[in-house]
Amino acid sequence: MVLNWRSSMQILLVTEPGVDGVFRHVEALTSFLLERGHRVHLAYSDVRGSDRLTQLVAKVSAAGGRTVNLGVSNAPGPGDLAALLKLRRLVLEARPDVIHAHSSKAGALARALVCLRVRQPIFYTPHAYYGLSCKGGLKSLLFNFIETVLGRVGTTVNLSEGERSFAANTLKIPQARLRLIANPVDCLRFRPADASRRLEIRAALGVPEDAILLGSVGRLAFQKDPLTLYHAFAKACESMPTLWLYHLGDGELSGECVALADQLGIRSRIVRQTYLSEPLSFYQALDGMILTSRYEGLSFAVLEALACDLPVILSQVPGNNDFTDMGLSHCWSAAKEDVDGFADVIGQWALDREMSRPSNHRQIAESRFSQAACFGAVEREYEQKVGR
Repeated sequence: MVLNWRSSMQILLVTEPGVDGVFRHVEALTSFLLERGHRVHLAYSDVRGSDRLTQLVAKVSAAGGRTVNLGVSNAPGPGDLAALLKLRRLVLEARPDVIHAHSSKAGALARALVCLRVRQPIFYTPHAYYGLSCKGGLKSLLFNFIETVLGRVGTTVNLSEGERSFAANTLKIPQARLRLIANPVDCLRFRPADASRRLEIRAALGVPEDAILLGSVGRLAFQKDPLTLYHAFAKACESMPTLWLYHLGDGELSGECVALADQLGIRSRIVRQTYLSEPLSFYQALDGMILTSRYEGLSFAVLEALACDLPVILSQVPGNNDFTDMGLSHCWSAAKEDVDGFADVIGQWALDREMSRPSNHRQIAESRFSQAACFGAVEREYEQKVGR
């Protein structure tokens, strides 16, 4: 269904990362809104860019939307003021009905617009608050303070119950300003491969035919905790000679991961790729998916794994706990940073594979996380704010 002109809106999306899960959310939301007949404008940054970001900017422009490169990183910096002024200029030129920011930097810039007399309704999706890390220290206190203050501006869209609970109970954001709307997944795009396609992908990666291939995807950073993943994988390998790991992603811990793999003697059993423009082949190569994150919003990677009907092994943290509580047939979990716990559940997963139990993962992805349901709920929030 395409909206008629009376109900179409002009929507400004603001994002800092141009790669990984936050970007994939913005990319998918853009396509959904365009298909629904809305005009989308885009404020982005190419500091953490990708070929898909370039394609998205071109897509928005081709559809008549305005775009601006804010040129900022995810850390506070001297260029933030210039970015704020660029963003305000875009708002004045495009005159959007609503502004929707994604991730902490974009959220701070968009909500700071109220100080420059911007009056459009503002939405903010944090995609996992930094404070969820429970890392402590001055940086966490600063980020929590900023989120507490700015949480009084606009409407915050939380992706998981854990994230919403943190917003309400720790950040003290008023319940009236919070909405719980999950990430969606495109089940037409992400689906299991047949046996021949799976073997073809694995052969191209150099993975033996008899290997049990566990996969993990995400930025190599503190949040995703790849070092716990490597330690647990090495421990599991001691009793599983056919276990392999396919690790997709890049980040500040990349060099440390390589050094640790050499130290643990597992580098020969790890397939490493920093980026895939189309990640479907990653999931279709796997036997199971593992995520050892210290905190999450609601992981796009897990949703894509479910759509591909993969078993999942998850850390017991906000964001991931939404998955472990929903009755998945093939889901194992361990406490964050628990090397022995993760090694143990990897072994449990491997043994369970021999039972060939039916999986409900794709069915749950289709029924609970469709784009129509999740992005449709976001669209209805926009409409309520602009009185459509």
